[in-house]
Amino acid sequence: MKIPRVLILPSLCTLANALCGFGAITLTTHALLGAEPPLTIRFIDVRWAGYLIILAMVFDALDGRLARFARATSDFGGQLDSVSDAVSFGAAPAFLMNRVVVESLRDVMPAGMEDILRIAWICAAVYLGCALIRLARFNVENVHEEEAHMTFKGLPSPAAAGALVSLIIILAEFLETGSYPHMARTLLWMLPIVAAILGLLMVSGVRYTHLLNQLVRRRRPISHLVIVLMGILLVVSLREKVLPVVFVGYVFSGPVSGVFRLLAGRRAPPKTPGEPPPVPEDEDQDDSDDGSPETPPIAS
Repeated sequence: MKIPRVLILPSLCTLANALCGFGAITLTTHALLGAEPPLTIRFIDVRWAGYLIILAMVFDALDGRLARFARATSDFGGQLDSVSDAVSFGAAPAFLMNRVVVESLRDVMPAGMEDILRIAWICAAVYLGCALIRLARFNVENVHEEEAHMTFKGLPSPAAAGALVSLIIILAEFLETGSYPHMARTLLWMLPIVAAILGLLMVSGVRYTHLLNQLVRRRRPISHLVIVLMGILLVVSLREKVLPVVFVGYVFSGPVSGVFRLLAGRRAPPKTPGEPPPVPEDEDQDDSDDGSPETPPIAS
Protein backbone atom coordinates (compact mmCIF):
# COMPACT_ATOMS: atom_id res chain seq x y z
CA MET A 1 0.00 0.00 0.00
CA LYS A 2 1.52 3.29 -1.11
CA ILE A 3 1.16 6.10 1.42
CA PRO A 4 0.95 9.66 0.02
CA ARG A 5 3.75 11.93 1.14
CA VAL A 6 1.33 14.28 2.84
CA LEU A 7 0.39 11.49 5.26
CA ILE A 8 3.95 10.84 6.43
CA LEU A 9 4.06 13.54 9.13
CA PRO A 10 0.71 12.59 10.76
CA SER A 11 1.71 8.92 10.59
CA LEU A 12 5.02 9.69 12.30
CA CYS A 13 3.15 11.41 15.13
CA THR A 14 0.91 8.37 15.43
CA LEU A 15 3.93 6.06 15.61
CA ALA A 16 5.50 8.36 18.23
CA ASN A 17 2.30 7.89 20.22
CA ALA A 18 2.76 4.10 20.10
CA LEU A 19 6.46 4.36 20.99
CA CYS A 20 5.60 6.42 24.07
CA GLY A 21 3.25 3.64 25.17
CA PHE A 22 5.95 1.04 24.59
CA GLY A 23 8.41 3.18 26.55
CA ALA A 24 5.94 3.40 29.45
CA ILE A 25 5.65 -0.40 29.56
CA THR A 26 9.44 -0.73 29.44
CA LEU A 27 9.92 1.78 32.28
CA THR A 28 7.30 -0.01 34.37
CA THR A 29 9.22 -3.27 33.99
CA HIS A 30 12.49 -1.49 34.85
CA ALA A 31 10.85 -0.02 37.96
CA LEU A 32 10.25 -3.56 39.22
CA LEU A 33 13.64 -5.00 38.32
CA GLY A 34 15.70 -2.05 39.51
CA ALA A 35 14.11 -1.61 42.92
CA GLU A 36 16.33 -1.63 45.98
CA PRO A 37 15.30 -2.47 49.57
CA PRO A 38 13.33 -1.21 51.42
CA LEU A 39 11.42 -0.12 48.28
CA THR A 40 9.79 -2.81 46.18
CA ILE A 41 9.48 -0.50 43.17
CA ARG A 42 11.44 2.42 41.69
CA PHE A 43 8.88 5.21 41.82
CA ILE A 44 10.95 7.57 39.67
CA ASP A 45 10.48 5.14 36.79
CA VAL A 46 6.77 4.92 37.57
CA ARG A 47 6.42 8.69 37.28
CA TRP A 48 8.31 8.80 33.99
CA ALA A 49 6.16 5.98 32.64
CA GLY A 50 3.08 8.06 33.47
CA TYR A 51 4.57 11.15 31.80
CA LEU A 52 5.30 9.12 28.66
CA ILE A 53 1.62 8.16 28.45
CA ILE A 54 0.66 11.82 28.79
CA LEU A 55 3.21 12.69 26.08
CA ALA A 56 1.50 10.08 23.91
CA MET A 57 -1.67 12.16 24.30
CA VAL A 58 0.14 15.14 22.78
CA PHE A 59 1.19 13.11 19.74
CA ASP A 60 -2.34 11.67 19.49
CA ALA A 61 -3.78 15.19 19.34
CA LEU A 62 -1.17 16.37 16.81
CA ASP A 63 -1.62 13.58 14.26
CA GLY A 64 -5.33 14.24 13.83
CA ARG A 65 -4.87 18.00 13.56
CA LEU A 66 -2.06 17.63 11.02
CA ALA A 67 -4.11 15.24 8.90
CA ARG A 68 -7.13 17.54 8.89
CA PHE A 69 -4.99 20.62 8.27
CA ALA A 70 -3.53 18.93 5.19
CA ARG A 71 -6.98 17.57 4.24
CA ALA A 72 -5.42 14.13 4.10
CA THR A 73 -7.55 12.11 6.51
CA SER A 74 -7.80 8.48 5.49
CA ASP A 75 -8.93 5.07 6.71
CA PHE A 76 -5.27 4.05 6.99
CA GLY A 77 -4.57 6.89 9.42
CA GLY A 78 -7.65 6.06 11.47
CA GLN A 79 -6.70 2.39 11.77
CA LEU A 80 -3.08 3.20 12.65
CA ASP A 81 -4.23 5.72 15.25
CA SER A 82 -6.48 3.17 16.97
CA VAL A 83 -3.74 0.53 17.03
CA SER A 84 -1.35 3.04 18.62
CA ASP A 85 -4.00 4.13 21.12
CA ALA A 86 -4.52 0.49 22.11
CA VAL A 87 -0.86 0.36 23.16
CA SER A 88 -0.52 3.79 24.79
CA PHE A 89 -3.96 4.25 26.34
CA GLY A 90 -5.01 0.63 26.79
CA ALA A 91 -2.17 -1.78 27.56
CA ALA A 92 0.32 0.69 29.10
CA PRO A 93 -2.00 2.25 31.75
CA ALA A 94 -3.50 -1.13 32.65
CA PHE A 95 -0.05 -2.71 33.10
CA LEU A 96 1.24 0.31 35.06
CA MET A 97 -1.72 0.32 37.45
CA ASN A 98 -1.57 -3.42 38.00
CA ARG A 99 2.15 -3.50 38.77
CA VAL A 100 2.09 -0.47 41.09
CA VAL A 101 -0.84 -1.80 43.12
CA VAL A 102 0.31 -5.41 43.32
CA GLU A 103 3.96 -4.68 44.13
CA SER A 104 3.12 -1.96 46.65
CA LEU A 105 0.60 -4.11 48.55
CA ARG A 106 2.40 -7.44 48.34
CA ASP A 107 4.62 -6.87 51.38
CA VAL A 108 1.96 -5.21 53.57
CA MET A 109 -0.85 -7.65 52.83
CA PRO A 110 -1.84 -9.72 55.87
CA ALA A 111 -1.06 -13.43 55.67
CA GLY A 112 -3.72 -15.42 53.91
CA MET A 113 -5.18 -12.40 52.08
CA GLU A 114 -2.84 -12.38 49.10
CA ASP A 115 -5.67 -13.56 46.84
CA ILE A 116 -7.32 -10.16 47.18
CA LEU A 117 -4.63 -8.79 44.91
CA ARG A 118 -6.31 -10.62 42.06
CA ILE A 119 -8.81 -7.78 42.06
CA ALA A 120 -6.08 -5.57 40.60
CA TRP A 121 -5.58 -8.07 37.76
CA ILE A 122 -9.33 -8.28 37.09
CA CYS A 123 -9.78 -4.50 37.08
CA ALA A 124 -6.78 -4.06 34.79
CA ALA A 125 -8.28 -6.62 32.42
CA VAL A 126 -11.64 -4.80 32.51
CA TYR A 127 -9.94 -1.50 31.71
CA LEU A 128 -7.94 -2.98 28.82
CA GLY A 129 -10.92 -4.83 27.37
CA CYS A 130 -13.13 -1.75 27.49
CA ALA A 131 -10.40 0.37 25.89
CA LEU A 132 -10.15 -2.09 22.99
CA ILE A 133 -13.94 -2.15 22.57
CA ARG A 134 -14.01 1.67 22.69
CA LEU A 135 -11.38 1.95 19.95
CA ALA A 136 -13.06 -0.70 17.78
CA ARG A 137 -16.39 1.10 18.09
CA PHE A 138 -14.73 4.38 17.15
CA ASN A 139 -13.28 2.79 14.01
CA VAL A 140 -16.71 1.53 12.95
CA GLU A 141 -18.52 4.82 13.63
CA ASN A 142 -15.73 7.20 12.60
CA VAL A 143 -16.25 9.69 9.76
CA HIS A 144 -13.69 12.13 8.38
CA GLU A 145 -15.79 15.32 8.46
CA GLU A 146 -14.63 17.88 11.03
CA GLU A 147 -18.16 18.64 12.28
CA ALA A 148 -18.59 15.00 13.28
CA HIS A 149 -15.76 15.27 15.84
CA MET A 150 -17.19 17.88 18.21
CA THR A 151 -18.22 15.29 20.82
CA PHE A 152 -17.33 11.73 21.81
CA LYS A 153 -19.67 8.85 22.56
CA GLY A 154 -18.14 7.42 25.69
CA LEU A 155 -15.06 8.59 27.56
CA PRO A 156 -12.13 8.95 25.11
CA SER A 157 -9.34 6.46 25.78
CA PRO A 158 -6.65 9.21 26.08
CA ALA A 159 -8.69 10.97 28.77
CA ALA A 160 -9.25 7.69 30.63
CA ALA A 161 -5.53 6.94 30.51
CA GLY A 162 -4.69 10.48 31.60
CA ALA A 163 -7.01 10.26 34.62
CA LEU A 164 -5.55 6.90 35.67
CA VAL A 165 -1.86 7.72 35.24
CA SER A 166 -2.20 11.18 36.82
CA LEU A 167 -3.43 9.46 39.99
CA ILE A 168 -0.57 6.96 39.73
CA ILE A 169 1.98 9.78 39.37
CA ILE A 170 0.82 11.56 42.52
CA LEU A 171 0.59 8.22 44.35
CA ALA A 172 4.20 7.43 43.40
CA GLU A 173 5.28 10.76 44.84
CA PHE A 174 3.42 10.09 48.10
CA LEU A 175 4.89 6.60 48.45
CA GLU A 176 8.44 7.67 47.64
CA THR A 177 8.51 10.66 50.00
CA GLY A 178 6.35 9.08 52.72
CA SER A 179 4.02 12.10 52.74
CA TYR A 180 0.26 11.79 53.30
CA PRO A 181 0.45 8.07 54.22
CA HIS A 182 -3.28 7.66 54.84
CA MET A 183 -4.19 9.33 51.55
CA ALA A 184 -1.60 7.23 49.72
CA ARG A 185 -2.95 4.00 51.23
CA THR A 186 -6.54 4.93 50.32
CA LEU A 187 -5.56 5.86 46.78
CA LEU A 188 -3.61 2.63 46.42
CA TRP A 189 -6.68 0.55 47.28
CA MET A 190 -8.96 2.70 45.12
CA LEU A 191 -6.90 2.56 41.92
CA PRO A 192 -8.24 -0.80 40.65
CA ILE A 193 -11.83 0.36 41.19
CA VAL A 194 -11.08 3.66 39.46
CA ALA A 195 -9.60 1.76 36.50
CA ALA A 196 -12.72 -0.40 36.18
CA ILE A 197 -15.02 2.64 36.34
CA LEU A 198 -12.98 4.43 33.67
CA GLY A 199 -13.22 1.34 31.48
CA LEU A 200 -17.01 1.21 31.80
CA LEU A 201 -17.26 4.92 30.98
CA MET A 202 -15.28 4.31 27.78
CA VAL A 203 -17.92 1.90 26.47
CA SER A 204 -20.87 3.89 27.79
CA GLY A 205 -23.11 6.22 25.81
CA VAL A 206 -22.16 9.29 27.88
CA ARG A 207 -21.33 12.28 25.68
CA TYR A 208 -18.02 14.10 26.17
CA THR A 209 -16.91 17.34 24.53
CA HIS A 210 -13.95 17.24 22.15
CA LEU A 211 -12.03 20.07 23.84
CA LEU A 212 -9.33 20.48 21.18
CA ASN A 213 -11.77 20.74 18.27
CA GLN A 214 -13.96 23.11 20.25
CA LEU A 215 -10.96 25.37 20.85
CA VAL A 216 -9.73 25.51 17.24
CA ARG A 217 -13.01 25.29 15.30
CA ARG A 218 -13.32 29.08 14.87
CA ARG A 219 -11.27 32.22 15.32
CA ARG A 220 -10.69 33.24 18.91
CA PRO A 221 -9.61 36.58 20.44
CA ILE A 222 -6.02 36.99 21.55
CA SER A 223 -7.15 36.94 25.19
CA HIS A 224 -8.42 33.40 24.66
CA LEU A 225 -4.96 32.31 23.47
CA VAL A 226 -3.32 33.97 26.48
CA ILE A 227 -5.64 32.10 28.89
CA VAL A 228 -4.90 28.78 27.18
CA LEU A 229 -1.13 29.39 27.35
CA MET A 230 -1.36 30.34 31.03
CA GLY A 231 -3.30 27.15 31.68
CA ILE A 232 -0.65 25.07 29.91
CA LEU A 233 2.14 26.73 31.91
CA LEU A 234 0.24 26.08 35.14
CA VAL A 235 -0.17 22.40 34.28
CA VAL A 236 3.53 22.07 33.38
CA SER A 237 4.79 23.83 36.52
CA LEU A 238 2.44 22.07 38.96
CA ARG A 239 1.93 18.89 36.99
CA GLU A 240 1.70 16.39 39.87
CA LYS A 241 -1.01 18.43 41.61
CA VAL A 242 -2.88 19.89 38.63
CA LEU A 243 -3.04 16.89 36.27
CA PRO A 244 -5.37 14.78 38.49
CA VAL A 245 -7.72 17.76 38.88
CA VAL A 246 -7.80 18.40 35.12
CA PHE A 247 -8.35 14.79 34.05
CA VAL A 248 -10.73 13.78 36.84
CA GLY A 249 -12.71 16.96 36.22
CA TYR A 250 -13.06 16.03 32.56
CA VAL A 251 -14.18 12.50 33.51
CA PHE A 252 -16.97 13.94 35.66
CA SER A 253 -17.94 16.54 33.03
CA GLY A 254 -19.70 13.97 30.84
CA PRO A 255 -22.10 12.50 33.44
CA VAL A 256 -22.75 15.94 34.98
CA SER A 257 -23.57 17.47 31.58
CA GLY A 258 -25.82 14.51 30.81
CA VAL A 259 -27.77 15.03 34.05
CA PHE A 260 -28.22 18.73 33.28
CA ARG A 261 -29.45 17.95 29.76
CA LEU A 262 -31.87 15.38 31.16
CA LEU A 263 -33.25 17.86 33.70
CA ALA A 264 -33.53 20.57 31.05
CA GLY A 265 -35.47 18.20 28.81
CA ARG A 266 -37.92 17.38 31.59
CA ARG A 267 -38.54 21.06 32.36
CA ALA A 268 -39.26 21.93 28.71
CA PRO A 269 -43.03 22.32 28.06
CA PRO A 270 -44.53 19.47 26.04
CA LYS A 271 -45.33 20.21 22.39
CA THR A 272 -48.91 19.89 21.16
CA PRO A 273 -49.18 17.32 18.35
CA GLY A 274 -49.57 19.04 15.00
CA GLU A 275 -48.66 22.46 16.40
CA PRO A 276 -46.64 24.47 13.83
CA PRO A 277 -43.25 25.76 14.90
CA PRO A 278 -43.20 29.34 16.21
CA VAL A 279 -42.56 32.01 13.59
CA PRO A 280 -39.84 34.56 14.40
CA GLU A 281 -41.08 38.07 15.01
CA ASP A 282 -39.21 39.54 12.05
CA GLU A 283 -41.02 37.11 9.73
CA ASP A 284 -44.47 37.36 11.33
CA GLN A 285 -45.27 40.64 9.61
CA ASP A 286 -47.98 41.67 7.17
CA ASP A 287 -46.84 41.68 3.56
CA SER A 288 -48.04 45.24 3.16
CA ASP A 289 -45.38 46.46 5.60
CA ASP A 290 -42.45 45.55 3.36
CA GLY A 291 -42.45 48.92 1.61
CA SER A 292 -43.87 47.67 -1.71
CA PRO A 293 -46.97 49.32 -3.21
CA GLU A 294 -50.22 47.61 -2.44
CA THR A 295 -51.70 45.67 -5.35
CA PRO A 296 -55.21 46.94 -6.14
CA PRO A 297 -57.97 44.37 -6.21
CA ILE A 298 -59.11 43.05 -9.56
CA ALA A 299 -62.67 44.05 -10.40
CA SER A 300 -64.98 41.21 -11.03
